[in-house]
Amino acid sequence: ESARAQHPIWTNLVAIISLRTLSDSQGVMRLLRAPGTRQALFACRRCDFSRPVTGASRAAATAAPKPAVSALGAAAKRLRDAVKSREVTAQIVAEADAPVDRAAALQRLSHELRESDEEMEVFLLGSPLSTSDRKVVAAKTPTGPGGGAAVRTVRVALPTADDIARLISSRREQKLAVPKPDELNAILEKYLTEKVVGKASDHVALLAAWGPKAIGDSEGEFAEVAALLRLSLKAHDATLQANKEDFQFEVHRSGEGRECLVMPPSNFALLGLKDAFHMLLKGFRVLLIVQPRFFPHFREIQRDLADCGLPEGVVEVLPSITPEADPAVLHEALKQVDRLQFTGSSAMFKSLVLKAYELGNLRMEHAGEVSGLNKVRLDGVSVSHPAVARGTCWAAMANNGELCTSASLVEFDPSTGDSADAVKKALEEAQASFRVGRDPADDGLDILLRDGKTEALEVKTEEPADGFREWWEKTILAVPRDGSLKLRTNQSLGHCIYAPSIAQALAAGTKEDASNIYCVGVPEDAAAPSARAGTTGAKLPESAFGGMRSYTYAVAGDHDGVGSIQTLFDNTKRRGANWRDQEEAYAEYELTEVAEMLLDFLTPRDQQTFNRQISNVLEVYSAFMPEVTAPYPGQGLVGGEGRSQLVTLQALRPSRKQLLIPRGVGLPEDIVKVALLCEMSPLRELPVDLHLLGAAQVGKLRVTDPLKSFLRVVEKNLGWRVHYHADTDALTSALREAEYPPYFLCAKDRHMLPVEVMNTVAEQGGYVYEGLPSDALSLFRCMTATQAWTVACTEGQVAEATAELEKAWKSIGLREEPLPAPEFTQPKRRDMDIGGGFSATPFGAEDDSKWDELSDDDESDDEAAPATDSKKSSTASDDKKAPSGGA
Repeated sequence: ESARAQHPIWTNLVAIISLRTLSDSQGVMRLLRAPGTRQALFACRRCDFSRPVTGASRAAATAAPKPAVSALGAAAKRLRDAVKSREVTAQIVAEADAPVDRAAALQRLSHELRESDEEMEVFLLGSPLSTSDRKVVAAKTPTGPGGGAAVRTVRVALPTADDIARLISSRREQKLAVPKPDELNAILEKYLTEKVVGKASDHVALLAAWGPKAIGDSEGEFAEVAALLRLSLKAHDATLQANKEDFQFEVHRSGEGRECLVMPPSNFALLGLKDAFHMLLKGFRVLLIVQPRFFPHFREIQRDLADCGLPEGVVEVLPSITPEADPAVLHEALKQVDRLQFTGSSAMFKSLVLKAYELGNLRMEHAGEVSGLNKVRLDGVSVSHPAVARGTCWAAMANNGELCTSASLVEFDPSTGDSADAVKKALEEAQASFRVGRDPADDGLDILLRDGKTEALEVKTEEPADGFREWWEKTILAVPRDGSLKLRTNQSLGHCIYAPSIAQALAAGTKEDASNIYCVGVPEDAAAPSARAGTTGAKLPESAFGGMRSYTYAVAGDHDGVGSIQTLFDNTKRRGANWRDQEEAYAEYELTEVAEMLLDFLTPRDQQTFNRQISNVLEVYSAFMPEVTAPYPGQGLVGGEGRSQLVTLQALRPSRKQLLIPRGVGLPEDIVKVALLCEMSPLRELPVDLHLLGAAQVGKLRVTDPLKSFLRVVEKNLGWRVHYHADTDALTSALREAEYPPYFLCAKDRHMLPVEVMNTVAEQGGYVYEGLPSDALSLFRCMTATQAWTVACTEGQVAEATAELEKAWKSIGLREEPLPAPEFTQPKRRDMDIGGGFSATPFGAEDDSKWDELSDDDESDDEAAPATDSKKSSTASDDKKAPSGGA
């Protein structure tokens, strides 16, 4: 009755629904396209018009239970819980953080540091490289027994450019393949259990010897990487199970038959293993190019993988990251590979990508977890507070200041009476609480000193003449909060805020762009026990790291972070449409008025299918909504016994999106779909930057409908920023001046874009994605990023920290006006239909493959064909007319 009052076409709609056949095809299509039909359909979705209502069927309908959740939503929740539930997190922690056999680790460390000069064979495709015609380099352990001079030397042959070319061409010609997903899962499970966790003491010793690192730091690196490997494998295993049990998700291996170059950083060797492991799950053949001093460790990893059943040649390890190597070796790899997976400095990463482009490899995918400029901010608290001083000091000193999250700057609050000299004095006094030394076997060391590194923290009180930068040393610059040097966190991986309360620290931190936000509310009484934190210390699996793609220049290319939902499920996709759609419960979300306007820019067929897709994406959002973790240990308390308690919420943030429409393209449907997803997102979306490229007219670029009307809708209702560029130079200039790295969606044939645009995007740390994903999970990943909010507190503050995180998420993370709850529908089984009713293809279902066979060209016998009704759409673009009132 409500629909009949609101929509004049109700009478015709009832006639359509009541049809037993589709013989009146032209009438059906015309009425379905009429204005208001979709709204009327939504109003009557709760009704069953598929057959005459009898007493029996009415009773059956009344008795049938209404579903409380969709099949997709339930399956997505199981997928999420497989990696992010508190129970699974506890299991991973128990495995990865299990105590290492310290005696065995020290014994292996002694073996690695022993006096020796040996040659270690480098294998390629199962055969050792000859040393007679190749350069041989000597790699010494960075330190010796007891922290003395190094006495162990390993000599390795460096590969040539021809070796790289032969390797890649051979793997391609032989069609060497990563094992099938089920088989690979078993191989990697065995490897993780027996060769990683089962050999924990060996890995810790190798890290300590060749890193070098203090034994405690080595244990921390091992635990983090072991947790990451388990997270990746759990996500993969959960996808395999979903494919067999609830049929909602399947493994998607974008690397099948392709090559990936993996390069570890010089200070965190096992991140190379983490990347190689994940690339194998994506189906890539892996080429690990490593530092010569890391080769003994990675050669052992390669042998262990083979022992567990990985086919020979799928993972190759070559030493070549050294000034002594021929640059042509790395250049040959960049010229040939399909993907670069990199961890290290941002300058190095950008130079590698630009070199690949220069060599003609414009199709190369690239992902970089790179370095950043990180700061500690004091908001209403003084550096004289012992927790503030000690936490800031550790942020600059940990791992000799060589972490990508090491603090380069402390921003003090002058209103508390602090000055740069006061900060210098407080930090220099605080460093006395940390033990430094040279013996990696000393388990009491906080920092392992080595040659070429300063022995004490340096606090700068003025910006150096050569400018502020990453120090890569135990160095930090002290500046006032409102001074001339302002460091934006769009250049940061980690950011720490000290404030008088947790609420105040969170309010400041959640406005920032860094991937990891650490918040500490310190007590007014400086003698009371207090938690501490810094810009470092993201602990996995409880947290995630580097997930703010498109927000910060410290994440570059196609990189979704470490341990984030977006990365863990990047080899998972929602299955395509099939017969199960007609029997599974599904969700229907009512579109907003703006979404209704935007939907009219799609073709009639896409209007129906993408409407359903929007509901599917929203179900995935709902399943992956973040939850606050249980408390877990952080840095030591100041003024008390025990450790700080960390509480984390991995907040979903909308990715910053850029779109490009070249001259003469019109209005791409993918861009309309992005607008619809932004409008219907449950998150607090950000304006999209839409770039129009082409010849300039008078004043602005001229656009015509439907693009003209579309621009009016998104500018007025979504706040999109539309940029008109006369030519490529104007576009690249704008990208260089942009506040954030440029991430373009919906591009067509990335390698066909002007090279100047590709270079500029790479220089700015951005990426160009081709097209738009077609499944709900991939769309969710594309639309989101992860920012980890972590509060460091005492045990007595855990409840307060949890409540403040939940409050911040609701007020900052979610959209201001929540979407109405969805309606869940259970379709009737097709074998219950009488005649040719519609219940086999309910309104809103994805399977509309029969509708596109209806032709407007054939008139039914009982339809007159007046001239006004016989107009036909000859092209797809004719269906994309501007909606009435769309302007």
